[in-house]
Amino acid sequence: MKKLVFCLLFVGVVFSCENSDDSTPTPIDLNGKWELQSASCFCFYPEDFDFSAHKIIFENDEGTLTIENSTETFFITGSGSYDFQIQDNKVIINNTWEFTFEIKGDSLIMSFVDNPEIADDEVTLTYKKIG
Repeated sequence: MKKLVFCLLFVGVVFSCENSDDSTPTPIDLNGKWELQSASCFCFYPEDFDFSAHKIIFENDEGTLTIENSTETFFITGSGSYDFQIQDNKVIINNTWEFTFEIKGDSLIMSFVDNPEIADDEVTLTYKKIG
């Protein structure tokens, strides 16, 4: 009888263990429309500068990023559609521009991966998800 109880207990323990192999990373979803809230850089913007004219739209399924800029200024690059990839915590746009990124709630913070040989190319853009 003791052997039967021990066998049942052993089988119960073996089958109750979960496989916790989480080797498949959760895909990062940047899908949607993001509106620029602020830009931090070695540049001057007046206190009343309207960043909201600058938007980015990620379409993960197509791997495209649409950039909308005002007619006077632009951020990242000119208005248009570009290819993008996500590698680790980086967004690579058109195989040219690299930004590290972090999502905090409905905010997307993108920092340009600067060239250490250029002193004034540090840029951090903060977007809010609007769609």
